[in-house]
Amino acid sequence: MSDPTPEQAARIRDWIRTETAGTPLEAIRDSVASRYSDMCEAIGGFTREAVTSASPGEEWAPIDALKHLAEWNWLVGEAVLHTSLTGERPNNPLPSFPREIEALQARLTESADSVWAHVSAADPAGFLETTWEHPVFGQLNWREWYFFLGVHALDHTRQVLAMKAGHHA
Repeated sequence: MSDPTPEQAARIRDWIRTETAGTPLEAIRDSVASRYSDMCEAIGGFTREAVTSASPGEEWAPIDALKHLAEWNWLVGEAVLHTSLTGERPNNPLPSFPREIEALQARLTESADSVWAHVSAADPAGFLETTWEHPVFGQLNWREWYFFLGVHALDHTRQVLAMKAGHHA
């Protein structure tokens, strides 16, 4: 997938900020869960062979997009839950999950449940001054990163759907 132009990145960053500013945490949770569900549904439409094979011109197979999403969202989810409660971001390493659909889908669910269990106990306005860098969208606070978990899933769901069209699955 290509990176957005600077103008697109600024628009997306502004959208993330607008969406999270007054949105209840429950609504952010529901948005993230819906986008995870969309990804799982998109992955489910492939044959076993097609899900593990990259189309010509593609760097990743569909399962690689799911693996990337599960690993990065796990890492970001850990940062969100710790920062929401303590104001400090952990420096955890990126996990490495097996390249298996069911295991990756389970990790997405586990992560979403854990993040919600923690942020639901946090002050929704607490520690928002603590930010960390997104390589495209700049500094985001924990609420913005929480919402971004769903944005990230949406991006890779679109990628998987494009792969599906290429596989004619």
